[in-house]
Amino acid sequence: MIKKSSLEQLKTTIDIVDVLSNYVEFRKSGANFKACCPFHGEATASFTVSPSKQIYHCFGCGVGGDAIKFIQDYSKLTFQEAVEKIASDTNFTLEYEDGNFERKDYATIFEVTNKLYEDNLKDEKLQYLLDRGLTLESIKKFELGYAPRSDKQIAHLRDQNISFEDCVDIGILAIDKDKLYARQIERITFPIRNHLNKLIGFGGRTLKNSKDIAKYINSPETKLYSKSKVFYGFNHAKEHIFKKGNIIVVEGNLDVIMMHQANLNTAVATMGTALTKEHIIQIKKANARAILCFDGDIAGKKAAYNASILLSQSEIDGGVVIFDDGVDPADMVKNDRTDELYALIKKPINLVKYALNYIASNYDLTNPIHKTKVLKECVEYLKTLNPIIANEYKGYLAELLNIATYHIVLGQGSFQNEMQSLRSPDITKADEKFIKTLIEKPDFMDYLFTHLDYRALDNKYFKAVFENENEDILRPLIVRDDIIIYNKEDFLLACKLKQKYYLESELKKLSISIDDDVFAKMDNLRAKINNL
Repeated sequence: MIKKSSLEQLKTTIDIVDVLSNYVEFRKSGANFKACCPFHGEATASFTVSPSKQIYHCFGCGVGGDAIKFIQDYSKLTFQEAVEKIASDTNFTLEYEDGNFERKDYATIFEVTNKLYEDNLKDEKLQYLLDRGLTLESIKKFELGYAPRSDKQIAHLRDQNISFEDCVDIGILAIDKDKLYARQIERITFPIRNHLNKLIGFGGRTLKNSKDIAKYINSPETKLYSKSKVFYGFNHAKEHIFKKGNIIVVEGNLDVIMMHQANLNTAVATMGTALTKEHIIQIKKANARAILCFDGDIAGKKAAYNASILLSQSEIDGGVVIFDDGVDPADMVKNDRTDELYALIKKPINLVKYALNYIASNYDLTNPIHKTKVLKECVEYLKTLNPIIANEYKGYLAELLNIATYHIVLGQGSFQNEMQSLRSPDITKADEKFIKTLIEKPDFMDYLFTHLDYRALDNKYFKAVFENENEDILRPLIVRDDIIIYNKEDFLLACKLKQKYYLESELKKLSISIDDDVFAKMDNLRAKINNL
């Protein structure tokens, strides 16, 4: 069981925005951050995170809590599992009470395996990498190795007293029909580390030239490794990405290593998958400009198009570099063409322009019917962008299709008042301001009851404030930063006005009453109103 003191220390160490940004794509909104809720489908962002309060709340479905609660719900974990995941991701060492609880030391297994692979990189295996243009410094920096036969790996793990069950859990070993075997066999190995530099998997490239053997394989999806969330080389590139404000996304591990070797040290690669929303989150968190460097074959151009769409819709600046004639970045570095590579990366094709060009390239623009289809497809794409950005490319599209700009109708409305959509239907703006003020300035409670009848505050929100409970009700108001709280003078005036409205409503009720003393009561209320 985790020690309470250790848990409290973890809570004070972590930042909810940092934790949640690995799962949700945020944008700044005043003092808070906003996103589309990951727990229910929505088009308008209603998921709000308050860094000052260290809580989140969705105004759409009502979920909310702290960072630990988010990980519990998002990853379907127990409280302890969620705490351990956050601790692992943030490199925080938890302390446990005495007992029989056992933590699995996956990090040691990975490092022992990686050391075995590194020690086996020699002779013709090492020469293969040198012949590809890699230096010994790069090989050491990226910890490249060679996976020997399966039986040798299993024997080595057994000698190190490592659990085979744990090895299966993290994808180093596998079982097929009761037979245990190593996943990476007789391959050059590329250790995969996450953004915290923790080893979470391996990539492998065979040296055999056979159609029956996959050239590249990566670790399977595990509790530690998810290929859609990882950039190869990000652990080495991270510092440079934040410093330089750009990220270069390439297609292969060797491309990454060779580009770093050429001092293009913001290069990373996806793990055999297309660019994903999880990758976008990392790029946005770094506030980086994205340069896509893809092969000039059909698959490469299509991948660049899909990535351009995703990046531009996420309002990320950047461009595309396409390598023709079967050349890739690794080849250019090896063949001393780094100056050409630098020049290409400095002047990429703009993301939106590339996407429009790609759409147009699939049609015959001399055919009016085809041109109409291109226009429709391009307009549909532009409509998915921020209206200001989209309008900037109307002229470019008109020139591309050789048509007048008035033919390009985006039909995008103005931005709506987002905060208005976040208001609860059962509370007035005035009460929102009252309650927010009492939350932020609890000492104003004395002024409230000096000037206001308690019955004027008869709703669940005021009750939650007075009784200091039911956080779920108050959380939507706590996280909102569009509510301006009262100063003392205005608060006193607002209390008097609220009391006046309350008394007037009571007077109206009495006007249709048949009580014997109704007139005396009405006179009493009128006197109170006049005093206000």
